[in-house]
Amino acid sequence: MNISKSLITNIVSLLLVLLSFFLPSEWQKPALYAGLFALSGAITNQIAIHMLFEKVPFFYGSGVIELKFEEFKKAIKKMIMEQFFTKEQIAKFFQKEEAKI
Repeated sequence: MNISKSLITNIVSLLLVLLSFFLPSEWQKPALYAGLFALSGAITNQIAIHMLFEKVPFFYGSGVIELKFEEFKKAIKKMIMEQFFTKEQIAKFFQKEEAKI
């Protein structure tokens, strides 16, 4: 059985909501609200991630990763090359490695 982290988050937040009904009165509202906010956030994140990768009919912007995959690849490659593989960064890396020897 494959249990994902998002499923664990949903279960824990749902348990917190259910537990809030059995707590003393001064703890009921904070536990209930924390559980509801956690559950709504977890569900919202799942829907948002699904909509990034999958085209959902009648929802503008869904499936954007699939539609713009090549552009994302090029932009990520460009960012990595500009941020991590500049002449200065490479020279600094080799100087540190040489100092270790």
